[in-house]
Amino acid sequence: MGGTIVLGIGNRLGGDDAVGTCVVNMLNQRRRRARALPPTEIIPIVIGIDAGTAPESYTSVIRQHQPDLLILVDAADMGLPPGTLRIITPETISILSFSTHNIPLPMFVAYVKEFCGKVLLVGVQPGQTETGMGISKVVRKSAKKLTEAILEGRTAEIPLLE
Repeated sequence: MGGTIVLGIGNRLGGDDAVGTCVVNMLNQRRRRARALPPTEIIPIVIGIDAGTAPESYTSVIRQHQPDLLILVDAADMGLPPGTLRIITPETISILSFSTHNIPLPMFVAYVKEFCGKVLLVGVQPGQTETGMGISKVVRKSAKKLTEAILEGRTAEIPLLE
């Protein structure tokens, strides 16, 4: 079917761990505002899904849409300054510390690869993940930057985690 699905992963009550949810919310807000634009405006097909801590619950949606690109957005402790964005390869997923998930991300990625043209995992370095805290300003700013990059097709500009 094509297009892009962005799966925001994370705990909405866990401070910066909610960055995936934040990106999806920003994407969906932009899509709603874009409907008011003249029909001559080209808007990419982007479906934003807030997967919370259970991305595996959305495999049927991914299978149904068979996106050209599946972007997973999650907080990841990469040992970098808060708000840093990095593309994480399948080989590096297992050595990083991610937020709580019901199944390991490497297993999830291996499964959904069958239904997608490409799977991209974007990690965002959290600053604080205490329960009940909101997203920090620096991570919210990175979420906005990532949202723009997704909508403008510039995810290739995000550095690879070395």
